[in-house]
Amino acid sequence: MNKIGWLIFTTVALTFASGAWAEMRFFDMGTADSKLYEGATRVTAADVYSADRGFGWQSAEGLSEQARALEEMGERRGSPAPPVMWTNAITEDCVIGEGANAFLIDVPAGEYRVYLLCGTSDNTRYYVWDFEVAVTQTASQAALRAGEVDGTPPREPEAAHVQLDGGLQHRPVRLLGGTEDGRLAISLTPANRWLVSCIIIASPSEWPQVERDIIAPLEEWTFFLPPAEQENWKLDPPPAPEPMPELSAADRERGWVVFHRPWPEVIWPNTTPRAEEIGREVRIFASPGEYEPVTFCVHLLRDVEMLHVTEGGGQPPRPFDDVDIRHVRYMRARPNYVGMGVYRIVPDVLEPLWMFEQRHIYDPAAPVGLTAGTTHRFWLTLHLRDDAEPGEYRWTFQVSDGENLVDVPVRLRVLPIELQDDPSKIYGMYYRHPLDNWSRARDEVSKQYYLRRAEAEHEDLVAHGMRNVVLSAWCPTANDAGEFEADWTVLRAKLKMCERYGFTGPYVTSINAGGIYRKYMDGESWGSHTGNAGTPPPEYAAELTAMTRFIESERERYGWPVFLYYPIDEPGRDAASVELVRITMEAIRAGGGPTYLTADPTHEAFAPLKPVIDVWCTQPFLPDRETVLADMAARDVQYWCYPNKSCGENDHTTVRGGRMTYGFGFWRSGFVALIPWIYSSTTSDPLNYLTGAAMDFLVRHEPDATPMSVTIWESYREGHDDYRYVYTLEQLIARARASGNADAVAAADEARRELDYVWNAIEVQDRYMYDGLWPAGDFDVYRWIIAEQIMKLQDAVPG
Repeated sequence: MNKIGWLIFTTVALTFASGAWAEMRFFDMGTADSKLYEGATRVTAADVYSADRGFGWQSAEGLSEQARALEEMGERRGSPAPPVMWTNAITEDCVIGEGANAFLIDVPAGEYRVYLLCGTSDNTRYYVWDFEVAVTQTASQAALRAGEVDGTPPREPEAAHVQLDGGLQHRPVRLLGGTEDGRLAISLTPANRWLVSCIIIASPSEWPQVERDIIAPLEEWTFFLPPAEQENWKLDPPPAPEPMPELSAADRERGWVVFHRPWPEVIWPNTTPRAEEIGREVRIFASPGEYEPVTFCVHLLRDVEMLHVTEGGGQPPRPFDDVDIRHVRYMRARPNYVGMGVYRIVPDVLEPLWMFEQRHIYDPAAPVGLTAGTTHRFWLTLHLRDDAEPGEYRWTFQVSDGENLVDVPVRLRVLPIELQDDPSKIYGMYYRHPLDNWSRARDEVSKQYYLRRAEAEHEDLVAHGMRNVVLSAWCPTANDAGEFEADWTVLRAKLKMCERYGFTGPYVTSINAGGIYRKYMDGESWGSHTGNAGTPPPEYAAELTAMTRFIESERERYGWPVFLYYPIDEPGRDAASVELVRITMEAIRAGGGPTYLTADPTHEAFAPLKPVIDVWCTQPFLPDRETVLADMAARDVQYWCYPNKSCGENDHTTVRGGRMTYGFGFWRSGFVALIPWIYSSTTSDPLNYLTGAAMDFLVRHEPDATPMSVTIWESYREGHDDYRYVYTLEQLIARARASGNADAVAAADEARRELDYVWNAIEVQDRYMYDGLWPAGDFDVYRWIIAEQIMKLQDAVPG
């Protein structure tokens, strides 16, 4: 909102304060001395209902207040960074309740719409807020909802379930209720505790103006940027749209057009369809057990109230179970997590349909609405059953605006292929484990949430082809007797979960080398990325060796997989940093631990480290394939890659780059493992990418802890599947040649020629992002070339 918009909002708020609104009531929950939002009435934990006041809490028992202003700018690696949260008079404070309570308001009898903003500006880590909000109803409302009278039930619910993982975020709640005795009651029933920052109520007739003039500016500030700060940010517009093709009379009359474009191609808010994409049948192929995306887009020629997507008719029985139908949510995002002052509107989160519908009914702060000229993509994921019968299947999905209906035809070919995984490759993930929060959680509700989240995330990791995560074997420094003690409760729980989900080692494992360093360096840290590195005394290396021996003895005692010791992250290339890394890695190896370093060995400065590093993990695919294979053949060393640039370090539009990195590019690289940063990492509100030093990464979460993917995360899975097709064909070629059967050998030779054709079609790069990549649709063409050869070889190989 610009300065003129803020002036209008302030004028409206002051008008409200002077009594221009008939039934609107606006309450700012907080402390007696915190800021008060313009036009609102202050409410504290002490404000118990009285008839004279006409509002207040049903009881003061168990109520408390919280206030914290968080508008200071931060830093990231020496660069300015946004605060973790921009606060205003509403969001800086709240009232908290430990037991069931209600906020009572005297109003004339009738219907009311109710708005609550629930959240806290405190960093309440390891705590999940879980509570129910409900509003009283009139008898006629209750009868309508129960179906006892004819009519369409109101869209707004009378109750809502609110869950927030930690603080530094807020969520809106909209309800419809009423009163027949002149007192509206908004009840709050916690599973652990509840919190409220503001409450607004108004009559249905006033509500459109309340949404426009009061709630919209509040949400713009809360979920985007403060008005004054918006002046400092520039929108980087999307690419210019292609010219609109000639549309049919039916499309023009309907007011929207359905079209299909290959899913790795980015769909921007202003993307327009091409003539050949309109009304096109979506054709896909997959093997049993495989996940496969189906996407289609709706370009709006006029404003619509809502878009609905459902499954239509088809050929039974289906080779898959339920379809996961989602909408690709547009987000305001910085180009990368160190950028400031520039943002784009990008396709990002794959949100469930209920969230899409809720946002577009109520969210004035949504960067892209259901308005003329915009395009929305729907992302459907099919999971083929392991016993899916090969053959061709046809069915439809349906798009509706409530009045008009369009069928989207889909044709699926199930291939008679059992895809194989290459056991020599590792698909891993940097990971902030929910069990760490579980171990620190302060109540059982939060503990159960983190357990549920850990299970859901491991299921999601497996579904995306990942079978490895980064761990921590942290223990305190040695006691006065030179002995080590450690509580492995959380580590053991993590490893048991990994085993249960079929994960395999070796596991990159961080240890408390930094604590030993501070112990012998007068409490000084080596700083971010060894920016303050010094040369520690010999006692540092001696204790680090002893700690490594202790951890290794515990690992062997419990039968844990191999640990790759990870003491320092991305060290600097200056002489002091390199010497610190050398001393550290040499000490770990002396204690019997293999070493892991995130650094690019092609930099000459790191040459002294080569004798003491067992696993080099580099951000690009460097060194090149020939160097990597020769070095791994000559000595016991491995090359891993953490391909952060393939997702643009939070730019999730590098979808083709992600698919190439995880499939054909990985195959071509010679590297052993892919292990990107990071599955999920939240410094502030995970759905506001303009706050905090780093935006959230690959996965967000629904309120109940269900993972919400982003487009780039889906490209990783599809790239992994590309590699599975390659590996399956390579195994069949070897088997055919070993059979000695002339027909099988001839088929193997043909398959090798086709596979070499794909190999040579790859433009090898150290980072796959935007340029030098195949067109989006060609990825499946190359996958089909491989699949066709697999099927031919399966027919040719005896047995």
